[in-house]
Amino acid sequence: MTTVNGRPEGAEPATIRARTRAIRLGVVIPLVIVSGLLLAVYAFNLLYFNSALTGPGPNACDPAVDGFGACWRPEQRTFWIVTAAVSLPAAICLGMSLIWLGSTRRWWPWPVATALLLLAGGLALNQVP
Repeated sequence: MTTVNGRPEGAEPATIRARTRAIRLGVVIPLVIVSGLLLAVYAFNLLYFNSALTGPGPNACDPAVDGFGACWRPEQRTFWIVTAAVSLPAAICLGMSLIWLGSTRRWWPWPVATALLLLAGGLALNQVP
């Protein structure tokens, strides 16, 4: 079937304008660079502070002698788990930001979610040591 103008009936494919693509690239490229570096730092810190999961160990720490920041605290385990649990979805959202970059559908929730998850992971990671 054709319309009155002689064009085929049906939905026309949507295209992304050049300005919109430039805005998307301007948002996603810095996000990928910053997020990639932050995720690498989070991974290193999670491996470095892996002892937060195992507990104080055989040598007990005296906060009066060693300082309160040097001693193992039970809440460190919680912050480590929160950081690990937030970093994986942040990496997934970062990948989805790249996948949906060329799509005509909504793309902006993925970079926003990536930034918010990385912020939450950073706040939790600052509480581990």
